[in-house]
Amino acid sequence: MEVKLMYIDKNKEFSCYEQYLPLISKRRKDKISRFYFDKDKTVSLLTGLLIRNEISQRLGIIPSDIEFGYGEHGKPYVLNSRDYHFSVSHSGNAIVFVGDSFPVGIDIEQIADENLKMAKRFFTCNEYEYIINSKQLNIAFYKIWTSKEAYVKMLGLGLSKPLKSFDVLNESINCSFVTKRATEYLITVCSEKTVINDIKIEELPIERLLR
Repeated sequence: MEVKLMYIDKNKEFSCYEQYLPLISKRRKDKISRFYFDKDKTVSLLTGLLIRNEISQRLGIIPSDIEFGYGEHGKPYVLNSRDYHFSVSHSGNAIVFVGDSFPVGIDIEQIADENLKMAKRFFTCNEYEYIINSKQLNIAFYKIWTSKEAYVKMLGLGLSKPLKSFDVLNESINCSFVTKRATEYLITVCSEKTVINDIKIEELPIERLLR
């Protein structure tokens, strides 16, 4: 399974990218218009361009012809091909994308210090024990965090499903998790497939979207 990773310059003014606004949906343009900071506008615009670029490449659909529908909790899907599933995430100056023929979810987080208060509040007892018994508490913390986020994205439930209501270390979940590190980030993919052997992370130059 292939993951696309794109690094952006969040200090670059949004005006440098405004010419690409016609390439995204009205829904995303409206979302961008509600942001105050340029960096948030840039992330949202480039995320929209990344989604269209990858779907176009994988399904052979002209980017402007791609149409989206939205699930009950806001998860987007491709109206042109209901058999294709995708997920995106961003953190810091990184955006990631994954797509597959099975439902998938992805999350990326910039690695910092572990937050045991948050872990105790939002993680199961089993997940909390896994973290405090790990040699690298911060890596273990972000592995659980990204796994939980990727799982609810895969289900399309978002914040409607309490993070403490499921245990990503429990095999009864009946899905696959793969976690990989990319520089100062941790990325986890969750798939409805029962087995994912590995994920390949490909860094995508931002210039490829701006053509």
